[in-house]
Amino acid sequence: MITEDTARKQLETLHQEGSALAKAFAEEEEVESFEEAYQSWYSRALPLMKALALDRYVEFQRFYNRDKRHDVHWSRDQVIKDYILGVEGIQDSHEAAARCFRSQLALLKSVADRLAWSSMDSEDQAERGLQLAFLETARSLIDINERSAGAMAGTVLEAHLRKLAARHKVKFRKLAPPIRELVEALKTAKVLDIAVASQAVWLAEINDRSRAEGESPTKLQVRDLVDGSRWLISNVF
Repeated sequence: MITEDTARKQLETLHQEGSALAKAFAEEEEVESFEEAYQSWYSRALPLMKALALDRYVEFQRFYNRDKRHDVHWSRDQVIKDYILGVEGIQDSHEAAARCFRSQLALLKSVADRLAWSSMDSEDQAERGLQLAFLETARSLIDINERSAGAMAGTVLEAHLRKLAARHKVKFRKLAPPIRELVEALKTAKVLDIAVASQAVWLAEINDRSRAEGESPTKLQVRDLVDGSRWLISNVF
């Protein structure tokens, strides 16, 4: 397992190398081979992002390559791969690639910053990583069986909400309250604000549809459940 000290050194090295390459590329200075240098950098940065910030991993990838499985709204955005492959019909592909590269560097820097202040212990990090991995598995199941994918994502959501309730010492009358009651109690305790609680109620409804007999949730609804659960796990502690 990578240590914090090793991770910090690798992040610093990658950020320095990437910043120098991005500066040369943006200024159109002569770079022997941007593709070769960038691919070397990206191949080292990608697994580090996955290990240290799984919640930002897909976002980091999106700046290099489109992935319609994760977000249809990115399908028309310009990415670094367009520039490398010389895709025709794209204006200012150089500037778009430079902008995407800067965004990747900013994400890498944010991971280094998080290492400096994060108070989560190793057990919390391991649990969150496992939950995010389960959500990715659920995402891969959507096109096979949306009901099963929804049930898996709902299980992850419920576990996170229970952990939130325990951490904030929220009490319940029932031993195992359903997701809706968990959300309501967390809202009352001001752990969730009104907007987040409303979204969580919608996610609970999708979870219920995944488990009940009758019409199953749509693929789009299950994607909402997966993405909404991922957001809660990554942003509400």
